[in-house]
Amino acid sequence: MNVRMSGIFVSSACATALLVHGWLHAADEPPQRLVDVWVVLSEPALATLPREATEQRAALRQRIVLQQDAVMAQLLVLGAIESARVQHVRNAIAVQLPPPAIEKAKKIEGVVGVRAVSHRNRIDD
Repeated sequence: MNVRMSGIFVSSACATALLVHGWLHAADEPPQRLVDVWVVLSEPALATLPREATEQRAALRQRIVLQQDAVMAQLLVLGAIESARVQHVRNAIAVQLPPPAIEKAKKIEGVVGVRAVSHRNRIDD
């Protein structure tokens, strides 16, 4: 037997497993509202080092990527959808996040702030 869920057809056993784990919502449930936020991280941005400091910049870039990956893994558990990452001027990840998860996101290790997106191409202070 197939069941229609979130605009797709899946087997009833698969649908049950996905619903139990919260990965799909029944068609009669309203979709959860998401808000666009910048998650600002603690590692400094690449712009804090001069261009000539290639070894230090490479090491910093590696730390930034590791931090962004670790934080994003935790944000995914909270229901986040990644939109973008920045490293040069600011170390941050743009995500769409359910409003109840914002306070939990602020408590993730390495997160120094969660700010609403006021302009898609700019991070406000």
